[in-house]
Amino acid sequence: MNFRPIFHSFSRLPAVAVIFMVGVLLSVSPLYAQQTLGSILGTVTDASGSSLAGAQVTLLDQGTGLQRTTVSSQAGAYAFYNLAIGTYTVSVTSAGFAESRFPNILVQGDRTVTLNARLTIGSVQTAVTVEASPLLNAVDTTNGYILDSAQIENVPLATGSFTQLAVLAPGVSAELLSGTGTQTALGNQPIWANGQRDTSNTFLFNGVDVSNLFNGKSTSQVSSGRVVPNTGEGFGPGGSILTGTSVYDAIGQAIPTPAPESIEEIRVNTSMYDAQQGSTSGAHIDMSTKAGTNVIHGQAYLYRGTDWLNAAPFFYKDDPAIPANKKVPELHRFTTGASVGAPIIKDKLFGFLAYNAIRVTDQASGISNLAVTPGLGSDRSAQALVNLVQTNFGQTITASQIDPAALTLFNFKLPNGAYLIPSAQSPALTNESNVTLFGRPSFTADQAVADLDWNATPKDVVSAKYFYQHDPTIAPYTNSATDGFAQHLDS
Repeated sequence: MNFRPIFHSFSRLPAVAVIFMVGVLLSVSPLYAQQTLGSILGTVTDASGSSLAGAQVTLLDQGTGLQRTTVSSQAGAYAFYNLAIGTYTVSVTSAGFAESRFPNILVQGDRTVTLNARLTIGSVQTAVTVEASPLLNAVDTTNGYILDSAQIENVPLATGSFTQLAVLAPGVSAELLSGTGTQTALGNQPIWANGQRDTSNTFLFNGVDVSNLFNGKSTSQVSSGRVVPNTGEGFGPGGSILTGTSVYDAIGQAIPTPAPESIEEIRVNTSMYDAQQGSTSGAHIDMSTKAGTNVIHGQAYLYRGTDWLNAAPFFYKDDPAIPANKKVPELHRFTTGASVGAPIIKDKLFGFLAYNAIRVTDQASGISNLAVTPGLGSDRSAQALVNLVQTNFGQTITASQIDPAALTLFNFKLPNGAYLIPSAQSPALTNESNVTLFGRPSFTADQAVADLDWNATPKDVVSAKYFYQHDPTIAPYTNSATDGFAQHLDS
């Protein structure tokens, strides 16, 4: 590439203009991202172990057809850097030696494959295929593991979240979620690595740090309210804190959570971090999404979860205010999606698209127990309220003493025809309440993954990745114990 015209054009600009342009370039804030590409390096030797200089090493991406070539140095060393995640074939040739071919070399993100080639004397037209693939990471001391897409899809994930995969690393544990409803939202679990807090983890998505900015957590379920911001969290039977109804409640879940079906690779490092990691003392979890190849590939899926095998929670069974047909909270959870990857221009341009939808309604976090004046019914006239005051509190008042605003509230009806202040369901208070309301909390998630890769030249590859996640929620009794004041949160 000839740069002379570019530099020549600068020579015609006034010095002030040049200084201004340089200043603008230097003032641009860079977008820092971690390494998501891999490398292959090694040495070329003859049968006796002596280095072979000038050997031609050819690299072929089996998925996209990208081909690169280099020559071994005087010490016999060669290297290919900045390789996309995928499977490669490496061929080594040198005059007077038979060609050595290494197919199915797996390159992983932020990892270096050490592949040494030993050539034997023979004709160049003779090829020796070596099926063994290097398994040992001989470059760094990072302690962790990597799962590819096939392994990810073969691991059963009860909550459908990538966080369950982290427990496969030594020293890592994750707490099982208490359900699969709206309180679990995206299904992300708290992760503890090597005794560190669950706030000490780092999450990377396609190389970009997406850790929860509030407190580093990956889950919205907590056993105490000490780290819960005042966003109107509610309490369920038995004192459980219902903060997971929304991603927006900030306990966690505020991290991109792609569907496992759209993840190409997940890397978990728990200790001995490399130079670009170590900002936190827990696990470093890095996800990379899928890309298109020369082979058309895709899938469609549907998962459904219901309450038909669920047992009634202890406090629900023990609460006489909850009818028998409501002892098992209603639950409906649907997860569906599809993906497709294909070549747009063979060996040059590739695309990948994926969509995932989650729809959940869960009555476990949609029950409200409250107390109203015993005897309150459909007669909400001023005289009826006067009689209730006399009966329940022994006070004598007149109808004119009933505040008009209070009378309006008692008679106000919601769009569904129910009273804003509900009628008493039992003549006496039971567990300090005589009304039980059943709402329908809902959680909705729409996620999309897009990838476009262009092999511009053997040395230049342009990639663009996009991820979209929208998580609106509705919690009926977070802001009020009565109907009509549902909390709508949108993230």
